[in-house]
Amino acid sequence: MLAPGKPALDGELSDWLRAHDEVLYFSAVSVAEVQQGICKLARSGGRERADRLTAWLDAVIEGVGDRILPVDAEVGRLAGMLSDKALAVGRHPGFADVAVAATAMAHGLVLLTCNGRHFAPLGIDFVDPLKTLPPSAG
Repeated sequence: MLAPGKPALDGELSDWLRAHDEVLYFSAVSVAEVQQGICKLARSGGRERADRLTAWLDAVIEGVGDRILPVDAEVGRLAGMLSDKALAVGRHPGFADVAVAATAMAHGLVLLTCNGRHFAPLGIDFVDPLKTLPPSAG
């Protein structure tokens, strides 16, 4: 389910997402990033859109349920390692992306992202689903 106001996905990707819905995960860090965006939007006068996004995020959280992955000690340690690796090559994407990458890594998951340039310097497996369909999940 895409955020309100985003263009519809092409049929093949949309079908893939529906077929894999029960085995897809969401990072708690991603929840924080979306909530931050909602708060900024509301603060800057976009209350109506912020309310629509809040309802959408509530539905995502309810739908994903226990497949929202937390940041725990293992994720923290991996995030520290990935962060240092990115700093060493001068391409640090920011802590939120590092934490999302570490979460995927800790759980042996492939990260789905349309922002590969932030994740490439971290050396983790990721797929841009707008360019190629991900491998079968589960």
